[in-house]
Amino acid sequence: MPRVSTAQFFDTTQRNIQNAKEKEAVSGEKASSLKELSRPSQAPAEWLIVAGQKNDVSVREGISKNASLASHMINSTDGVISQAQELVSKIHVLALSAVGNAVGDVSKHVLPEVQGLYENFIQNLNSKFGSRTLLGGQKSAGPAFDIEGNFLGDSKKIEVEIDRGVFVPINVSASQAILGEGVKDGVNIIQAMKDLIQGLATHNPDLVGGSLEVFTKATDQLSLCRTQLAGSSLQIERSIESNALGKIQQLDAIAQIEEANPIKVFSDLARDQTVLRAALESSHKIMSESPADILLRP
Repeated sequence: MPRVSTAQFFDTTQRNIQNAKEKEAVSGEKASSLKELSRPSQAPAEWLIVAGQKNDVSVREGISKNASLASHMINSTDGVISQAQELVSKIHVLALSAVGNAVGDVSKHVLPEVQGLYENFIQNLNSKFGSRTLLGGQKSAGPAFDIEGNFLGDSKKIEVEIDRGVFVPINVSASQAILGEGVKDGVNIIQAMKDLIQGLATHNPDLVGGSLEVFTKATDQLSLCRTQLAGSSLQIERSIESNALGKIQQLDAIAQIEEANPIKVFSDLARDQTVLRAALESSHKIMSESPADILLRP
């Protein structure tokens, strides 16, 4: 009868040892990682919440990277339009100096300078961001304009997601900005430059004078495109700031669930180690007092 009681006590002790080992292993894992959740089985609901939050943080990080890249592209495009405005302004000044002197010496000196500025203007319109031509629309593999001023791109929008389901255009239509298509009282800037060059080359004061009004309107036309770019840029900046704030809040929420309290973790580890030692000592005592051949005899 005592043997049966001792055997039952031994079985109970072995179960206690196993339970104590499992608890000590979990406490040790928490102590080494300082994570309250290290496996789904510990708290399935909280684990799913954390997994969802981490996935959302990852998605937002990807969106923020795209938004940041889009911001750089917009700034580069704005630089192209700004440079175009400067070149138009310089050509406008030269055209003014040639008015009334289209058949004189002024025309002879102005013509090569205007031609050089025209070539710079076309070159500027073909500026790239990485491998993409900024003003080429979705046809960005090649130049936006050829040297004759023919538009080779398209006017399709390039949109980037700056938040979940929120897209903004990051390019401008070159046919609108440069050729005046779809703009109220729009002007063809390239054609005006070509008319000016022809007027200077043929000593035609009508062509020279006729370009002046176009250059005056051109600045406003280019400014309209810069305003559109500024609007998209502002949206992107707000989105980046919002995503950054949201990320901080989500990481804090994750930490509240996932991270462990160091004091509690090491306290629990010490407790579980003490319980395990006590269980082992109890087992050792039983084995010492009741040899295995007697304890386990049927």
